[in-house]
Amino acid sequence: MRIYTISLVVFLLAFSNGISSAEDFYLDSPRNKGALRFELDNDAIFDEDSGFSNGWSIQYHTVRYASWEESETFGFIKWIGEHFPTLGDEDSIVRYTHGIGQNIITPGDIEVEVPQVGDLPYAGTLTYTLSWQSFNRQKARNFQITFGVLGEESYADEVQKFFHDDLDLGEEPMGWDTQRDTELIINLGYQHLWRLGHWGNYHNGWAAQVVSGPSFLLGNLLTSVDLGFAFRCGWNMLEGFSSFPAPPGRGFFTSNQIPKPLNASPHSVELILGARATGVIYSVLYDGSIITDDDREVEREDYVVAGGIGLNYHYYDFLSIRFSLILTSDIIDKDELPPPLPGRDQTKNDNSFGTIVIDIHF
Repeated sequence: MRIYTISLVVFLLAFSNGISSAEDFYLDSPRNKGALRFELDNDAIFDEDSGFSNGWSIQYHTVRYASWEESETFGFIKWIGEHFPTLGDEDSIVRYTHGIGQNIITPGDIEVEVPQVGDLPYAGTLTYTLSWQSFNRQKARNFQITFGVLGEESYADEVQKFFHDDLDLGEEPMGWDTQRDTELIINLGYQHLWRLGHWGNYHNGWAAQVVSGPSFLLGNLLTSVDLGFAFRCGWNMLEGFSSFPAPPGRGFFTSNQIPKPLNASPHSVELILGARATGVIYSVLYDGSIITDDDREVEREDYVVAGGIGLNYHYYDFLSIRFSLILTSDIIDKDELPPPLPGRDQTKNDNSFGTIVIDIHF
């Protein structure tokens, strides 16, 4: 009987140590830092300047905390983190994000002062996003609120003219006086990701993982439902989940990665292959406004498929650099667009773009 008792005690100790090891998130590591992120999304890589023309954001991701109660932030942020479903799970670590960003949307022919009837109107957005993140090695939950403005107060006109005219990086855009009417923006988003499988050693070795999950956006900028899939592989790669390129208000500002322990190399390389299917329910950029009198509508598709490839380099003590290329199916019905004027370009009917993301860890 004694040998069985000893065996049971040894088993329980080993099992409990396994649990402790599995849930060790390295929060005491010097590499548990905040991050200042700059993201630039642009379709110039395709030699295009229509549809989704440009987006940028500056984001601050905090250090990771063991719980919302321990986080150093305002009571409102803690309260949402503790009470919004799934964000307060006890088996996870948490962080939050502040971000500001801008999107620029233009028709294909930017040299005409008044776009043709049925063509994509000029539009710009300027937004602020607050994001809550709760994650472990198996799953990640992200909730965010985006506030902002659509219209001339977004300063999209001035930004594009600065790059095209002052820096001579393109033709002068002539139709900003016809941009979509001003309205306030509020958009909510929720994302739930699962790690479906993983292989190898994350620390100083080669590893891979497969991730999938749904995302939901609700608001007057964009209301949609999508399902994403990603395969990651690399050397000494991050534990947790990759960040998909996120034009402001249309994606998620996330950094669901577990800090690296100090005994891991500071260097890492990753390759990411991703795909996403999106059902678009409403978009003010294509459907016209439900708030103002701007009822200009562009015939669009209800479903969009996107695929992407990304290459990441991390120097965990200071810097991360990510390059991505995103290809999408058509969002605009090309057959319903007005034919271009002689010698002019027709509006691009997809939203393909390239992305560079730089994180400074401090």
